[in-house]
Amino acid sequence: MHDRSVSRREALTLLAAAGTLVRRTHAAELVFATRQSGARIGARELRLVIRNARPLDAESPIEALRTLVTANDLFFVRSHLALPTDVSAPWTLTIDGEVARQVTLRLDDIRRMRVDHRSVTIECAGNGRGRLELPATSGVQWGLGAVSTATWTGVPLAALLERAGVQASALHFWMEAADRSPNPATPRFLRSIPRETALGEALIAYEMNGRPLPLLHGGPLRLVVPRWYGMASTKWLTHIHARATESDNHFMARGYRYADGSPVDLMHVKSLITAPLDGERVDVGTTRVTGVAWTGAGTLQQVEISSDGGRTWQQTRFTSESQTGTWRLWEADVAIRSAGEQRVRARATDTAGHTQPEHAAPNPGGYGNNSIHEVPFHAR
Repeated sequence: MHDRSVSRREALTLLAAAGTLVRRTHAAELVFATRQSGARIGARELRLVIRNARPLDAESPIEALRTLVTANDLFFVRSHLALPTDVSAPWTLTIDGEVARQVTLRLDDIRRMRVDHRSVTIECAGNGRGRLELPATSGVQWGLGAVSTATWTGVPLAALLERAGVQASALHFWMEAADRSPNPATPRFLRSIPRETALGEALIAYEMNGRPLPLLHGGPLRLVVPRWYGMASTKWLTHIHARATESDNHFMARGYRYADGSPVDLMHVKSLITAPLDGERVDVGTTRVTGVAWTGAGTLQQVEISSDGGRTWQQTRFTSESQTGTWRLWEADVAIRSAGEQRVRARATDTAGHTQPEHAAPNPGGYGNNSIHEVPFHAR
């Protein structure tokens, strides 16, 4: 699988090539975002890894995932369609359908409501697709970096729905976005979430890590659905339609389905080794292994590592607090007794009783790959 990193200048060029037209303030925002990271490992600057240029799909470098929160410009980017071409007018959100009254709120109206801050991990459902042995798939050939965590600021979706007077008949909420394909035959991205989720953890966000939500990440307004794969967290949100039935849109009725036809929804339990890196050289002796782990069901119970191919397992220690919908950092010390090639693998278990499998069940779409992560490295 070919990896290509994207510099900040290249990212802007690719967006222009994709036909993205943004007003000057948003262009400035993109320039600002692409210059702010300054994250380095030694003398190497971290950069996103491009998987698609049009529309832009880029994953986070593994080194960028060593902290509880991922920097905005190193947060993975997933685009189904072209970015909105006109965000110059005041942004509004309309709630209609099975409601007592249709409500249209400006972004400023939403900002004046009670503020909520939530750290939420978002993982693309296709993360790790490029590592599955599939005969053919049209999805983005992601490595392991289509996952990131941010602190989102916004308003609980339930508070907005309350203003509209949601009826008991509204069992699903269809999320309409402003992104469009230049090809009229391409279906719009119009997914829905069930009532329980909408009235529970869902958040309408307008800030990301303390800054106005960047255009690439759904700005100026997006949905954030904790514990679900990223396709549920609609970006560039403009309308919420309260309906009795779930969306019949292509990306809901036919897309994002497992081999048995069941829908892709909650994230599978998963761990990722962030150090050492693949192929890294370390000294013989004690090596610190670090990583992150997350789940969509319950919370994390434990993460274990093995340096002998899975014959024995060693418990790791968590270095961040447990919080539903957010990954946890973990670490462990491994004794390296001889020089040469080494391997370490990690597996996570959640409180719902799910443990990462050696190999995830294959499915045509390449969704939900939570196979055990193993990293080869070299001791000297």
